[in-house]
Amino acid sequence: MRVRSLGPWRWLDLMVVALPAAVAARLLHSGSAVLFILSALAVIPLAGLVGRSTEVLAETVGGSKGALLNATFGNMAELMIAALLILNGEVAVLKASITGSIIGNLLLLLGVAMIVAGRGKGEVRITATSQVQSTMLFLSIGILLLPTVFSFRPESSTTRLDEVSWLVALTLFVVYALSLLFMLRTNRSLFRTEAPAEEPSERSSDTEEHRNTWSVKAAVVVLAVATVLVAIAAELVAGSVQEAGTSLGLHSGFIGFVILPLVGNAAEQFSALALAAKDRLGTASEIAVGASMQLAMLVVPVLVLLGAVTGHPFDLAFSPLELTALTVGTLLTRQLLDDGKTNWLEGVMLLGLYLSFAGAVFFAEI
Repeated sequence: MRVRSLGPWRWLDLMVVALPAAVAARLLHSGSAVLFILSALAVIPLAGLVGRSTEVLAETVGGSKGALLNATFGNMAELMIAALLILNGEVAVLKASITGSIIGNLLLLLGVAMIVAGRGKGEVRITATSQVQSTMLFLSIGILLLPTVFSFRPESSTTRLDEVSWLVALTLFVVYALSLLFMLRTNRSLFRTEAPAEEPSERSSDTEEHRNTWSVKAAVVVLAVATVLVAIAAELVAGSVQEAGTSLGLHSGFIGFVILPLVGNAAEQFSALALAAKDRLGTASEIAVGASMQLAMLVVPVLVLLGAVTGHPFDLAFSPLELTALTVGTLLTRQLLDDGKTNWLEGVMLLGLYLSFAGAVFFAEI
């Protein structure tokens, strides 16, 4: 069985050897920094295997079921790391990771994709789907602001803050479910955009490669095995993050905001950039904005529920720096995508804003 790889980044699959190396490092007590680096590197190819096997199954199922399958497993690695951070009591790192993932997809990934796709061109079109997704994300960030604002009020308490977080999580999940119904069933004709002349042959060749290298049974097996291995790697990452930060001279806020999102989203980031390099910025922008939307409206509610069930409450009160990053990053992204077209300079704007936030987090404990 030959596994379909991520185009020009085929070498990423070789990084899977980092997992047995990480297990060996743990058994040999090689140090938290070594363990963290090896296990983090192992997450990248494993997340890619989960994503690619899910793509095969989604193509087979088709329609709204396929889209839901992609949404469910799209953030699998990140969700596992987040769940283990909750169980380990690393709530501050988790909040930084959520913020960093949303901002990383919107500013870093989308910004670089715009630069790559817009090189030597005047303007590049953006799909209607990504525009709707950016609006949904803007709404979700607005809802996520409420627990933080409430936490500053005199009547705020731990119990009431948890209750407000529960209300916000439920609202986000319901709106997300209804947005899927709107885009995939009741109003899906609104999101059928005319593809460029060269795109059908490219997509058909991608689909043919899927069929030649994967069967449904093989995809299920790969998905199951990769999910288990991701869980092992995620446990190693979450268990070593605090000590690794001390050893590397990095505070946990920076690790959560910058490093963990880069690790958890690496596979889909490389995939989106490969699409942008092929002049398919519309699809790349759907990946970037859609991943952030799913994180805010699907993963966050799941984490709030998990925290309540496991006795490790997870409230949604973010720090002022995190709040600023979420608000400004979402506003700028929505503004740039609103007219349905973009250029490389707008990508530079997004990238510059991300580097500014990352620099601020580096010098400030959040």
